[in-house]
Amino acid sequence: MLQVFATFAIWLLPYGSNAWCASASIFEGFPNKIESKFFIFYSDLPRPELQSYSEFSNLFLELVDRDFVRLPNFKKINAVVFPDQNRMQRFLSQRLGRNEPPLYGLYIAENHLFLTYDGSGLGTFTHEIMHPVVSNELPHTPSWGWEGIPTFFEKFYGYKEGNRLYLKCGYQNPWRIRALGDRILTLNLAEIINRSQDESEQRLVSVFLYRRGKWKKFLDLISGGEKKGYTTYVEAAFGQRLSELEQDWRVYLQDTYNRRNQTYRLPTSRYFPSRQEFLEFERQIGSRELREFTKEKSDSLRFHCAATDGRLEVVRAENS
Repeated sequence: MLQVFATFAIWLLPYGSNAWCASASIFEGFPNKIESKFFIFYSDLPRPELQSYSEFSNLFLELVDRDFVRLPNFKKINAVVFPDQNRMQRFLSQRLGRNEPPLYGLYIAENHLFLTYDGSGLGTFTHEIMHPVVSNELPHTPSWGWEGIPTFFEKFYGYKEGNRLYLKCGYQNPWRIRALGDRILTLNLAEIINRSQDESEQRLVSVFLYRRGKWKKFLDLISGGEKKGYTTYVEAAFGQRLSELEQDWRVYLQDTYNRRNQTYRLPTSRYFPSRQEFLEFERQIGSRELREFTKEKSDSLRFHCAATDGRLEVVRAENS
């Protein structure tokens, strides 16, 4: 049975919290440390494995900076990758004084610290890494977007070419669509934007913006704090009132519901060390099935983007 507990989390601890002291002591005992452009990684994992996480995370933020949101204010993040979920939960309890339900990963904003474990998936990285991007570079983000934007980056397929990462996005997230079930057909766009606390609902809005070719414009408007006379950034991106968008929103929801069985069959998100291996992956699983989800008008980028089931894998050359 699918467990729909909090797989991701962002913690905003109050200043002066006694839960833990932001000092090097919390990183004691980790034999491997890798410092890079955007991160300082700590882990018990073998160094080559940690290096692959470090490389992907940096490539991802370079992609974000290049194609989505400029990162002039981004500060280097401390990140810990544990061998398994149990050790991460034990670290949370013993070193941070937190007894939390099982999580795939989390970003603790107060201390600019990211925690996850090997096997949680690269989608956990892309989701949680976007939290400091949103808080530092998009301070005008509406309340629904604090999770709506990070969740957009959960699911992807792509490859590395040279020193660049290329991703296809814009897919629905299988476990989120399952969780929404039949009620997806009753969701109201204005209600989600103004009141919803449900990440899966919020993510639907982000993919809607993307599918209609408004995602980059939406992010640019937030960056500039410009609503162009509208009440919301969604309206400003479309140039239409929410009431005027409702019919198209209904079409999008019905289409998402009709394709739910295709969504459930989507493979876990991943990226390949070469374009050739990525194209072979598309051929094997059926590129038509993948492209079916991104055939609507999308932003004019060299990649497409979408949502994930939260558990992803790096496909190394020796495993392909």
